[in-house]
Amino acid sequence: MDKKMDDYISEEERDIGNPSGRGRRPGAGKWLQRRTERTLASMFLVFLAVFCLINLFKGDKTYSESENRMLTQRPEFSLASLADGQFMTDMESYVADQFFLRDQWISLKLLEDMSIGKREINGVYIGKKEHLMEVLDTPDQEALDENLTAIRDFADRHSDRNTVMTLVPNSAYILTQYIPTNAPVRDQSEDIAYVQKAVGDSLHYMDLTETMASHRDEEIYYRTDHHWTSLGARYAFEALQESLGIDASGQEYTVYPVTHEFSGTLASKSGYDKVYDTIEIYVPQSGNTEYVVNYTDEQRKSASLYVSSALEQKDKYEVFFGGNYSRIDISTPSTENTKNLLIFKDSYANCFVPFLIPYYRNIILVDPRYYYDEIESLIQEEEITDILFLYNVNTFMTDNSLADALAVSEDTGTDIPVPSVEADTSDTNAEAAS
Repeated sequence: MDKKMDDYISEEERDIGNPSGRGRRPGAGKWLQRRTERTLASMFLVFLAVFCLINLFKGDKTYSESENRMLTQRPEFSLASLADGQFMTDMESYVADQFFLRDQWISLKLLEDMSIGKREINGVYIGKKEHLMEVLDTPDQEALDENLTAIRDFADRHSDRNTVMTLVPNSAYILTQYIPTNAPVRDQSEDIAYVQKAVGDSLHYMDLTETMASHRDEEIYYRTDHHWTSLGARYAFEALQESLGIDASGQEYTVYPVTHEFSGTLASKSGYDKVYDTIEIYVPQSGNTEYVVNYTDEQRKSASLYVSSALEQKDKYEVFFGGNYSRIDISTPSTENTKNLLIFKDSYANCFVPFLIPYYRNIILVDPRYYYDEIESLIQEEEITDILFLYNVNTFMTDNSLADALAVSEDTGTDIPVPSVEADTSDTNAEAAS
């Protein structure tokens, strides 16, 4: 005789889901639980299969506007890359970058993390009063020492030039009042002291820590982005003017807010999009402010430092020069100014340069991350008289490109004459260009 299902179920199992026993069908609770589990598992597998199919057939994106970076593309398979593990590493990055509805999943993960009190998301602190700050990196010690040796040797080769260096502390170190409670923050004063000791007296190092800290209650850093604001750059410029050998005392500025809807890189990385920043540009009111901007590698010129079309895109900080380029030359028609400035920089310099315009005949920006030409020839051909290294601390401590940019090629000599510099007699009362 065939046995019924209930014959295999114990009395204890029959009581599951119906402790009162009234109207109980023996074993129904256990059976229903198992059926529910199978249904949920099947739904999950179907859900996963649908997403895998969508990811398989949808086109890959090459660029993330929200994160302002290139996305990982599908890696090419080879037995060698599979054997050494590189293929699986690349595939993991590819899937993470190209997964369907990726931005929405990031936002969902943020809500989950914040609901349990987590305040560090994807390398970003969710600080007090809606301030986002990047978690500061541990230095790449080998690359750092190579860069510092290269800077010292470079400054020694050009001891007749006025060479100045500064590293801008990052917001997580300066804006301590907004750091989440008990969040660990790297002591950048130790990093700055290490750099200053390494370069020694080969150049003039200017520490901006006190300058920035004295204005920590002002909007000197963006809340949603890792950059400083134009106001922060202004305070730094005023602190650096003596070291640069210029006199900007009494200079006034016309301030234009160009957008109130800036959501920067930290908002994109963390998924926190509840607050926006204002980007301002500062235009000097006196001194020679006419200029031509030459994007040398792109072979195009502009009459403005600013790219208004950037205000229509996600990364509105690119309103300054349109972003980062290997080399940008800024020339003025001034015959009084005879100083030519060379800047080695990261993107922090982009909103700093407008303050320099009235005081130099030519300003040349070099971003070593993208620059591959011979630097000694540039110094000679452009008759460079002044040199400035301007980075934020976090970028500089992990940079691995500066040493190569400063190296002397075998075909280049080091005996480069410095041009004579006459006294700067520029008319500081000249009207600013519109």
